[in-house]
Amino acid sequence: MQMHKEKYEELLRRFSQELHEVGVTGSLRDLITDQCERTPNVASATVDEVTDRFTYRHEGYMIEAVRMVKLVVKKCK
Repeated sequence: MQMHKEKYEELLRRFSQELHEVGVTGSLRDLITDQCERTPNVASATVDEVTDRFTYRHEGYMIEAVRMVKLVVKKCK
């Protein structure tokens, strides 16, 4: 039987890896943490960040690609 501490550490590692793969930055995590600490009774906290942007212009046209990461933390019952 696996101990609770080991399971907790495994879940934290997996969650950290998933955040990294999505592109969540340290500043984004800090903003969410600050929001939750500032208002502890809030039901959810949300932060958006543009991580990558590409713009191409040619003969009067512009193509723009944007990668946006949105981090939402909600309380569940």
